Amino acid sequence: MLFYDQHCHTQLSFDSEASPWDYAALNLSVLTFTEHLDLDNPVTGGQDDIPNFNQTITWQETFVKDYNSRLLLGVEVGYAPGQADRLHEVMAPYDFDLKLLSCHHNLRYDYMDTAADSNQLDEPTVMMDQYVAQLLEAVEAFPDVQILAHFDYGFRVHALSDEDVIERYGQQLTEVFKRCIANEIAFELNSKSIINYGKLNLYRWAIPLYKSLGGHLFTLGSDAHKVEDYQMAFAQMKDLLLEFGVEEVVLYEAQQAHKVALKELQFES
Repeated sequence: MLFYDQHCHTQLSFDSEASPWDYAALNLSVLTFTEHLDLDNPVTGGQDDIPNFNQTITWQETFVKDYNSRLLLGVEVGYAPGQADRLHEVMAPYDFDLKLLSCHHNLRYDYMDTAADSNQLDEPTVMMDQYVAQLLEAVEAFPDVQILAHFDYGFRVHALSDEDVIERYGQQLTEVFKRCIANEIAFELNSKSIINYGKLNLYRWAIPLYKSLGGHLFTLGSDAHKVEDYQMAFAQMKDLLLEFGVEEVVLYEAQQAHKVALKELQFES
């Protein structure tokens, strides 16, 4: 069954060195790269990290010619306060197949920054408070994206337990999910969050909640920054969705959702 990972990065993202040709060597019929678009990025000294989307378009021709593979044009839009107009302007010239939405930083620091010597950081609870408020801003500013990526990003590295996150932020996250559902924005199961950062219980809380609110669009994304992580833990995430009665996931092309039955998908364990 045709299926592709909808959250992957290459050397066109500021934090990846992955070669597109390593992904091409997987011999897949369809691929997509969702490169980081982050303006005023504190991780890179406040610079605008804008992927060379024209390079991706050039790669598309090579993928078809040399690998008999279609490369879809994706982007991971990193929203920060006050940036909506600039981000829309950067994306306007391109016909993206899919747009992921995320919040990585607040112009001063990345929400996963825990550097002890950083005098820019707030207390962890303040960081998380800001993150959740910013996430709601993001989904309000970008109703036309297809996927909300790693909703848990701002909680990944802090000591607050999943149970405490749910108690403290559950109501606000519910509002984020409601806004996503109203705009047909899919909920991503993120491999890196679940496996690398141990946030399985947050997803076990969020999936049935999203479904109970009327959400029916779910996607799988590895957040791969190297080819070895492509489709990481997809078998586990498939089983997780089935456990909560979710029978389909969606793939995007030309920003249109195409549903795929989970029972038809086979992934390596």
